[in-house]
Amino acid sequence: MKFDISPARLFGSSSVGVFLATNNTVTFVPPDTPEKIDDLVRNTLRTTVAKFTIAKSPLLGIFTVVNDNGVLLSPLALEEEVKLFKSLGLNVGIVATKYTAVSNLVLANNRAALVSPLLEPQARKTVSDVLGVEVVVDTIAGNPLVGSLAVVNSRGLLVAPEATDDDLKKLADYFKVKVDVGTVNKGKSFLRGGLVVNDYGALVGDETAGPELMRITQVLG
Repeated sequence: MKFDISPARLFGSSSVGVFLATNNTVTFVPPDTPEKIDDLVRNTLRTTVAKFTIAKSPLLGIFTVVNDNGVLLSPLALEEEVKLFKSLGLNVGIVATKYTAVSNLVLANNRAALVSPLLEPQARKTVSDVLGVEVVVDTIAGNPLVGSLAVVNSRGLLVAPEATDDDLKKLADYFKVKVDVGTVNKGKSFLRGGLVVNDYGALVGDETAGPELMRITQVLG
């Protein structure tokens, strides 16, 4: 399967991952997203585009976690927003937690979810039920913000360079994919903020350097 990668900038920011969330069929983008980004999504990630908000905010990449089975939403999500997500026929669940940035606390593909120890047990059950995956509770490099430090699809997992060899082994075991370290946007470790990925391709912040792009393609493609 061909894997495409496109540099992008949204609302003047190379942190494209804070605004977008995707699986293999739909990409959630803020309502004011320019048409050229919509086209990039369709051509690179090969999905449809759904223009939604969470708590009337464009930060969909921070307030959602998505796989092909379902969508986890921040407790900030409004009732009418939840209805819109449900209208797409996906499993939808609100993560009942005191933490609003749910994507920082959950790293998931269609096989597994790595969940931060900060997330309450009841919330972990929601992750498992909505995404239809096995849940493992762990940190990456001792950091509980597991969802911000890595991105994963069904082929590979790219994790921040702070991850130890032990972390890499555990991640490969949890997700059953190849794992390696990398950065985005000229050395940033918070990969999720600068990278939106599914099995078809990736949108990456436009400050990402050539060697970073090569690593992303090697690991996730």
